Amino acid sequence: MMEVAQQPTQEDRIQRVRQMANDKFRHEPDWVTFYREVLGVEGVIDQLFAGFEQRKKFEETPEYDEIQQMLAKLREKNRGQKQPDEPTRVITVRLPQSLHEALRHEAHNHKTSMNKLCISKLLQVIADELVPSDFERREEDEEPLQARVTRPQPAVQPIPAPRPMASPVLASPVAAFSQPSPVSQSTFIPLPTTGPGF
Repeated sequence: MMEVAQQPTQEDRIQRVRQMANDKFRHEPDWVTFYREVLGVEGVIDQLFAGFEQRKKFEETPEYDEIQQMLAKLREKNRGQKQPDEPTRVITVRLPQSLHEALRHEAHNHKTSMNKLCISKLLQVIADELVPSDFERREEDEEPLQARVTRPQPAVQPIPAPRPMASPVLASPVAAFSQPSPVSQSTFIPLPTTGPGF
């Protein structure tokens, strides 16, 4: 009779992540590599805790705090060293002046740059209730979120097709006064591209 392989328990997966993170930490990689391979998309944690709820539960464990400490130590060790080869991306965040000032003072107190301070804050876990949603949550709203997202308004209105211009040959002298002048309709008159001055 065939034995069915047991699924790893939550505790098994936690210890597996801890072991793999420790192994990588012992090799003293740069902090970006450690983050990518352990905490990043398709990293160790992502592979063993697939799904938002599973990952969220893992982020509440002491083992996750330990991994965060490893990351902080690597960031400290890598200070002043050559940056890793991974490309960087830039985002622009609009802040109220008071929040910007608070971050500037906090960075000064920590004797670090605002860039490093903001990265440190981004690496930390944020409680769901502290992150405002971009969508109004209403119980009576039965339309699914996906349906609202997939119907964005066009950013630029389409340009209407140009109206046909009046014929340059007029049937009678009276028509010349009854029809608008082609020049008044913003007619494009090509200029010569050859000759002196070009």
